[in-house]
Amino acid sequence: MGKIISVCNQKGGVGKTTTCVNLSAALGVLEKKVLVIDTDPLANASTSFGFSSKKLNNPSLQFMDFTSVIRNNIIKTNSPNVDLLPFIEDLNLFKRTTEVSKFNSALQSIHKSYDYVIIDCVPFFKAKNLDILTTSNSVIIPVQCDYYALEGLHKFLKTIRFTQKKLNKDLYIEGFLLTMYNKRLNLSNQVASYMKNYFNDLVFNTIINRSSKITQAPGYGQSVLEFDINSDGAKCYLQLAGEIITKEPILSEAPIIPEEKESMFNTKQLTKTSDCELENDSLFEKILQTTTVVGFEDKPSSFPKNFDSLINLQKSYVKKILGTCYKNHFGNVWVYKINKSKLFKKKFLYLYFKNDCVSHYTTKWFSKV
Repeated sequence: MGKIISVCNQKGGVGKTTTCVNLSAALGVLEKKVLVIDTDPLANASTSFGFSSKKLNNPSLQFMDFTSVIRNNIIKTNSPNVDLLPFIEDLNLFKRTTEVSKFNSALQSIHKSYDYVIIDCVPFFKAKNLDILTTSNSVIIPVQCDYYALEGLHKFLKTIRFTQKKLNKDLYIEGFLLTMYNKRLNLSNQVASYMKNYFNDLVFNTIINRSSKITQAPGYGQSVLEFDINSDGAKCYLQLAGEIITKEPILSEAPIIPEEKESMFNTKQLTKTSDCELENDSLFEKILQTTTVVGFEDKPSSFPKNFDSLINLQKSYVKKILGTCYKNHFGNVWVYKINKSKLFKKKFLYLYFKNDCVSHYTTKWFSKV
């Protein structure tokens, strides 16, 4: 029975897709049968194997048995023993009709055919990441060797703890993977030292060095092992694959950095976390609510403090959080009136969508409505 590993971090640019693609290729070289699942609308994992995102020939298939639909769309890659489920644009894998998502139900059957199922997650906090973590046995957390990656890591650990307490008590951290390491930079060495001293055995012994071969490989639709098997990057991922195969799971609650613990820079503190915040995170709770249809006349009742949390959310989840848009005749732009109390000056939130996901936003003031 296959092990389901999600590669996830709320911060973008830390090497999630690169880790997913090259680790899968390395496991395949070591004669493990692997399925890669691309859940990112950008479909970078798919293009790294030489494929693009897919569309169903018949969109009504999304209402049929998901297990059959997924099996029929799995592609054999050029990497030995590695199959790919590319991102499917019109297949809503994560729509909840019951307490269990369609993705969870389908994967419980499919993963039995593989030794490992590696899932490439999207950056930022999204509802689909909660579904993926709920389905997974473990999670690999790539950490880029810079300060901002540590701050992003600290926030993501809250998500892991929430998932362990409310959704998947058996989820464990496969390991923190240090990526884009440059031994000539003091910053890289400081971050590596900090991670190993604080998280101990949860940090992989393997460190992924900065490598031009790793960077070039996706441009040719190949993993770094296909691109140059003798490169340092390929050796790093082969070492990581061997470590995962032999590593014993560490079943423990996701650690949280203490409130008063200073970073290695001694000039800033990481964001504080309280027990109350872990138990009552409003964004978690809103996204976990069952799907409801919001009426056209409904007005948005509340807004997140930071609109960055809306980036990459699907339209259905935006509706669950904000309600129906104030005006919706702009096509791929939704408009919300933010301040309803002021009479003469109104502030509006504009959400711009690409592939039915929020791509960016702007806020504008108007003196007349």
